[in-house]
Amino acid sequence: MNINKVISVVVLTACMYSNFSSANPDNSCDGEQSIFSDYTVKGNKYVAVCYVNDKIRYVFGKDGDKPDILLNVPKDKVEFSLSGNGDQSITIPNGAYSYKVGEYLRGDPFIQVWKNQKLISEIELGGKVLENNISDYANPDIESNSNSNSNSNSNSNSNVSANDLFKLSVSGKYRDIAPGRHYFWKYQLISNVDNLKIESITVNRGRCSIGERKITYPTKVQEQNTLNRVRYGSKAQQIKEDNEIPITSWDLNYSDVYYFTVSTDSDYGKCKPQEVVIETNQGSSKFTWEL
Repeated sequence: MNINKVISVVVLTACMYSNFSSANPDNSCDGEQSIFSDYTVKGNKYVAVCYVNDKIRYVFGKDGDKPDILLNVPKDKVEFSLSGNGDQSITIPNGAYSYKVGEYLRGDPFIQVWKNQKLISEIELGGKVLENNISDYANPDIESNSNSNSNSNSNSNSNVSANDLFKLSVSGKYRDIAPGRHYFWKYQLISNVDNLKIESITVNRGRCSIGERKITYPTKVQEQNTLNRVRYGSKAQQIKEDNEIPITSWDLNYSDVYYFTVSTDSDYGKCKPQEVVIETNQGSSKFTWEL
């Protein structure tokens, strides 16, 4: 018997077994790109949604056991939802049924079971070990129900409509578990053009206010004069201001990002954001949402 052949067979078999045993299981989301996972309050059953080989996998059942439900659905059949008020969900179809999992801004994570487009059951999730990455997979654009556009711009971006100057989406939501329970929406604005200057952000026609002010940054001359005063004190020589125009946090170029927040109380008595109007030097856009 050729000992080298024996060794080769043993090594090859070991490698094949190692590769097989290290592969991710095909009936769970272990080791896959996680979109959502949590445990039910009653029964402590596990629900997970993940991205696997261009499909969306849905798993429901006891940890470590054979899943009660296991679905692998093409991603174009799955519906992601990211609403203007911060609610997030993903809906997985299964014949006449569909399973919707997600998280309410003003509530807890959930599973909903629908049959023939009718809600037949809603299951509460605990939220203690919640993993929610739905916003990373959802379309980042918030759907606009109505838009008012005006654009008299004559520069290189003149062929871009005001509605396409930027993308607006909810990038995060927060809940302060404190007396009064305050809620926050964090909006993300991404510029699609150069030389975009935000002139105003109006929420609910002025009835709500954003949490950030426009920041004006010092010019290079102002920075140098400040540095000289720190170094030399009263003996510092001040450089004469030139014609440099200060840049602000509302001055954006292509792919620049600006964040702003809107806060309210638990009863929406302070503010219920439904409309945002953003005026820029290149046009005006209005975004509305049904909450």
